[in-house]
Amino acid sequence: MVTWRFALGLALSYLLGALPWSVWLGTALFQVDPRDQPDGNPGAANAFRAAGWRLGAAVLVLDFLKAFIPVALARWFGGYADWQLLGIAIMPTLGHAFSVFLRFRGGRGIVVMFGVWAGLTLYQIPLVMGLTAIGATLLTKRDALRTLAIPIALLVYLPLVRLPAWMIILTAVQLGVLLLKLGPFILGQRARPRSGHS
Repeated sequence: MVTWRFALGLALSYLLGALPWSVWLGTALFQVDPRDQPDGNPGAANAFRAAGWRLGAAVLVLDFLKAFIPVALARWFGGYADWQLLGIAIMPTLGHAFSVFLRFRGGRGIVVMFGVWAGLTLYQIPLVMGLTAIGATLLTKRDALRTLAIPIALLVYLPLVRLPAWMIILTAVQLGVLLLKLGPFILGQRARPRSGHS
């Protein structure tokens, strides 16, 4: 049964995830748009490239918090059933990847995924994600493969430590979003250029 409280939690989690901090802060404070970088991704990495560490660090923190806050509140204080928590945990990733504020375009959401998993498990899963990212960086120079290594490693790790099935489903959804975003890069194609600012 979908209650008004659950529906509100879904909506707020999506809207927070959809906040395009890199675009808003970049254009307002630095007169740059991170989407003008070659891959067109409005995320923290392009914020660093577009305007340096001040914008990059701010976006990194804000993108993490916009996922961590709603998920942590739902996980530890919301009293939601597992299937409801799954829905709320998916929303920040979907919001970031398909932002209502950017005409349903958006970024890959790796920082957002860290925020989601920190909200759910505090340090446990983010530590696995971080170690995977370091290992993947040492093994390959392909950005798409390094990115995909994180949810793939979780799909192996989560069953091994017997975490709930809904967390495995969450990881599969996050992997699916990344595959949609990274498809052109995996196939060796360039990202389509933006047709003006959103």
